[in-house]
Amino acid sequence: MAKEYKTLTFEDTLQGRQEMAQEIDRLSNQDWELKSKEVTQQGWDFGKTCCFGVLFLPLALLGKKSNVIQVIMEREKQDSLEKQPLTKEKEKR
Repeated sequence: MAKEYKTLTFEDTLQGRQEMAQEIDRLSNQDWELKSKEVTQQGWDFGKTCCFGVLFLPLALLGKKSNVIQVIMEREKQDSLEKQPLTKEKEKR
């Protein structure tokens, strides 16, 4: 049977982690399973880094973007067109 995937992204902050926990609990009740969870760095904001660097080079370090948490959920794909037994009306046609 085919699998269905859902990717969620949350900020790596206290509030973001709370939202992530609530969303994982909600989806778990709908037969989703946690497949993967990882914290990723978003790199540097070019504009902020350049502006701060022009003012004072060590300030360029403040141009770093905040981390995000990426969660991948998985479940068995639910077919909405499952085969159903024919009724007498359908058999007559």
